[in-house]
Amino acid sequence: MCIRDRYVIPAGFDFATSRTVSAKVYSSKPVAVDLYWDSENQERSLLVSGLLVDGEKDLELNVPIHCANIYLKYSDGTDKTASFPINSVTRSGETVAITVPEDAVAVTSEEDDGWFFYHNTGVAMFEDNWPIEPGQDNDLNDVVFEYDLKVTECQAEKWFEAGQGYKEGLKLTLDIRAKGGRYPIKLGVVLGGLDKKYIETVATRILLKEGQGKETELATGEMKAEMPQQQLFGKSQFCKVTVDTEHGSPVIIMDGLSALGDNTNFFQTTKGFINPGQGMLRAEIILGAKVRTSLTEDLDQLKAYRALITDTHNQNFFIVTNTNKEIHMKGYRPSYLYTNYEADSAGEMMEGVPYCNKNGFVWGIKVPVGVKHAYEKVLFDDAYPEFRAWVTSNGVDNKDWYLHPAAEKVVEAW
Repeated sequence: MCIRDRYVIPAGFDFATSRTVSAKVYSSKPVAVDLYWDSENQERSLLVSGLLVDGEKDLELNVPIHCANIYLKYSDGTDKTASFPINSVTRSGETVAITVPEDAVAVTSEEDDGWFFYHNTGVAMFEDNWPIEPGQDNDLNDVVFEYDLKVTECQAEKWFEAGQGYKEGLKLTLDIRAKGGRYPIKLGVVLGGLDKKYIETVATRILLKEGQGKETELATGEMKAEMPQQQLFGKSQFCKVTVDTEHGSPVIIMDGLSALGDNTNFFQTTKGFINPGQGMLRAEIILGAKVRTSLTEDLDQLKAYRALITDTHNQNFFIVTNTNKEIHMKGYRPSYLYTNYEADSAGEMMEGVPYCNKNGFVWGIKVPVGVKHAYEKVLFDDAYPEFRAWVTSNGVDNKDWYLHPAAEKVVEAW
C-alpha cells in the first residue's frame, strides 16, 4: 500500500493475509471432529466441521498468516481441544500431523458420519478511486464487507448405496459492514474455477443480519432476489442480488450501496455517526451441484467446490463505482461485465498485474474475519501501525499486523 510518504513495495508482494497448509488427521477409531484456527473455537475461525476420521484423512486448509497452531475440537463426553503447531514458514510437501486423542468418543449416530463442511471467512476492504492513488484519503473503508463460504462434502458411501445420490454445495454470504465512499454502487465476487456445468440449482436471499444469530428475510429468488424500496437504517433503501452462471465462472453482484448513508457522514465509518448493532444487509447464495452417484464419480466437480475454500485465488471480490468501473484486488482480472479495463487503467498498472500500479499500490485487500476497519479520514497505516513493516519486508515481518490496531483509530463495533 502506498500512502503519505511513499515507501518501497516489493514488486511481487501479493498482500495475502492467509496461506494454505496441508494436514493429515489420524484416529484409531471413527470420531467426528472440528478444526479451528484459534484457541477459542469460535465459529468465525472454523476451518472444517463434522469431519469423520477413521484412520487417516488428508486435508488442505486455508489459515490466517499469523496462525501458529491448528486446534482440534473433539468430545470425550464433554468438548475438549487439542492444539497442533504449524511451522512459521510453509515448506513444499510439509504436512501438519493431527492425531485425535485416545479419549475421544467414537461415533455412535449414523448421522454423524454423513457430511462434513469446509469453511472460509474474512473481510474485504476497498478504496473507490482506482486508478488514482488516494494519498491522504487511503483509509480502505470506501466499501467494507464480510464474507463467509461453506462447502458441503459427503464422506459416507452408504448415502449413495441408499440410492439418494449426493451433490456438493456452496453457501456464500456477503454482509455490508461499512461504506465510506461516494462512488461505490455495488459489490460482487467471481467464483473462479467453478464452471457452470457444476451448478444445478441456485437459491438467493436478501436478509437483515442482526445480533446473536437473528436475521430477517427481506427478499428471495433463484437467480435474482430484489428487495422492494423500504425504510432501513433510517432512510429509504433498496437491494438487488443477481447470480450469473452463463459466462464461465459465476458472477454474483449485490446492488444497493448507493442508498447506504450519505456523502457527508457516510455509513458506519465516521466518528459520532456509528450505530452499533443496527444490522447489516446480507446476500445469501446457495449453489447446488449436479448429483453424483458415488464418492469416486466426477471428482472434478468435488475439487472445483473444495477449491473455493482451499485456494483463495478463486475468491475474486470486487466493487463497482457509479461510472461502472470494477475495482478488484491485486492480480485479479475484471469480470466479463467490465470491458473498459485497459482504457480506464490509462497505462498506470504494473505490466501483467491487474489492479496494481507501477508503484505497487493496490485498491483492495482481504483480511481475517473480525479485523476492524479504520474511521473515515484515518490513514490505514495509522490505524494499523505494523502494516507498513509487513509490506516493506515482503510479508516476512509483523504477520499479525491486523491484530494490533491503534486505539481510537478503528471502529470497535458496527
